[in-house]
Amino acid sequence: MRLTVLGKSPSWQDADGACSGYLLEDDGTTLLIDCGNGVFSKLRRYCDYTAVDAVVLSHLHADHILDLVPFSYALT
Repeated sequence: MRLTVLGKSPSWQDADGACSGYLLEDDGTTLLIDCGNGVFSKLRRYCDYTAVDAVVLSHLHADHILDLVPFSYALT
């Protein structure tokens, strides 16, 4: 199992950082946990975003979900 921190900034992203986001990979399954501002860019550095099997959201605050918009556009 591998956990990659994609972002850990508070409600606003730090310079070159990202808000909440974690990539969890285990036995061929790839999960994105939270997708805050700046996370989608970081995600693309570590994996093919089309290989993400599921997205888990801890809660619906903006700093945990904002990059779902570009992520969903990229998937369509």
